[in-house]
Parts: sequence; C-alpha cells; structure tokens
Amino acid sequence: MKSTFALATFAFLAAACGSDDERAAVAGEVTAPASESVGAPVSPATPTITGPVTFEDAEGLYRDKRYPEAVAAFTAYTETKPENAWGFYMLGLSAWKAGDHQRAEEALRGAIERDSTHLKSRLNLGRVLMETNRHEEALEQFQSAVDLDSTSSEAYRLLGRAYDGLGRVEDGIWAFKHAIVLDGRDVWSLNNLGTTLIRAGRYEEALGPLARAVELEPGVATFQNNLGLALERTGHYKAAAEAYRTAVGIDSTYTKPAVSLARVEQLTEAETVPPLDLTEVVKKFLELVEAWRAEEEEQPVG
Repeated sequence: MKSTFALATFAFLAAACGSDDERAAVAGEVTAPASESVGAPVSPATPTITGPVTFEDAEGLYRDKRYPEAVAAFTAYTETKPENAWGFYMLGLSAWKAGDHQRAEEALRGAIERDSTHLKSRLNLGRVLMETNRHEEALEQFQSAVDLDSTSSEAYRLLGRAYDGLGRVEDGIWAFKHAIVLDGRDVWSLNNLGTTLIRAGRYEEALGPLARAVELEPGVATFQNNLGLALERTGHYKAAAEAYRTAVGIDSTYTKPAVSLARVEQLTEAETVPPLDLTEVVKKFLELVEAWRAEEEEQPVG
C-alpha cells in the first residue's frame, strides 16, 4: 500500500465516529442513559484472513458494515504495519462496531501509544470507556483531547457527557455550554445541555437549547421527544403533545414519545400558562449564547 493515502481516505478517517449523532443514537436522552450504542453484538468469532491486506481493502469492509471481517482485515494489516496508528484506530472502530469493547479498547490504546496526539483515538476510546461505565477513565481521555485541540466542540461535548456520567452536573453543563460557544450548530451539545438541565429540574432553561436543536434538525425523533418533555414539565401540554406526536411520526418504533403523548393528551393546560412562541425562545437562547461567548472572551477557558 502507498505510504500516503488518497485524500478521500483521510476525509473518511477524519469523519469516522466523529460525533454523538453518527449512529441512530439516543445520546443525552432523558429517558435513558447517554449512549452511543453501535447495535447488537455479533458473534465473537472473528473470520480468519490469510495473505497480505491493504488499508483500502480493510477500509472497504468497514464501509460495507462487515465489521467482523473488518476486524480480521485490520488485525492482519496492523501485523504488517505495526507503526501505523491509523491501522490501530480503524481496528478499534471495527471491533467497537462488532460489539467487542475489550478489543476496541486495546486497539485504540495501541493507536495512542504510536501517536499520543491522535485525537480521534482518544475521543473514541473515551466513548468505549463510557459504554462500559468507566467514566473517570473516559474523562482523562477527553481532557487530553481538549488539551490537544481546545477548539473542538466534540471534545468538550464528550467531556460534558463524562462529567454527567459521574454525576458532576454543573461541570457537565459548563462543558456543553462551551461546546455550543465553539459551534452553535452542534445539535448534540444542544440536546445534551437541554436534557442535563431537565435532570437538574431546570425546565425553563432546557427549552432554549432543545428548541434550537429541533430548529436545526427537525427530523431527529430524540430531539422532538426531549423538547416535548421540557414543554410538558413547564406546563405547555398542547405544545408538548405536538412535539411527542412529531417524534412518533418520525419513528413509529420509538415507544417513549408514544407513551408520553398518551399521558399528556389527558392533561388540561392551565389557563395561567402563558402562550409560548418557540421561535422567540430560540431567539432568546441565541442571545444567551452570545453572552456566554462574550464572557469567555473576557475570561478565556483554561
């Protein structure tokens, strides 16, 4: 294989498992622990591959979602190219998607041993560690990622999730806010901030980031469901019902909004509840984000 990969290959590598959105995840969903599940684990049996394997061959298997075969291929590749951190990185991703957390962790650590600045390996190792409830270890990886790239909203988003998993609610809220300051269109940071605020009982505050997430990505059922919950908790039952109904329309197999819709339709909205304009809610939230940004410019993070 060539020592310099095609630009398309690098673009793929840079994007692989790049955020909480990349699978149909329920990251930060109030009704379940934050997760980036990669699907049901496959058989632990790994196919055997003999003969030389190029990076492109192994990558093709990964692209085709033939993850056990990709594990075998990248295993063979790393045996012949033991110095290549990208080979171990892709072995880690393949193993993770095949449901083998231990092998994924070993491979991603192998990538970091070969290149301590390998940001994607640190981010995805942290994800694997969170899925096995090792949030303290995950936090270390995300803190290292932030040190490597202080402009990465993804790194701060994942830092927030690790804090959240450790019960450090205020730290989590801070990290999600900073991720949003870095990238105001980071819908998963918006969602995660909103759901963390709901868990903290700060329902009015949760409306802004969740309404903004829905404005940016209206076709994500998780966002609609979580906005519905914030609306319900603030007494806006009619608007909550609409959000739940939209979530069900997007994904009819998503049972939580269906259950919530049935519940909220039985509730009578109080006459004292003021009308709610979600467009205005988003506008005020965006003004708040600008205030956070100005505050950080006066007192830089770190």
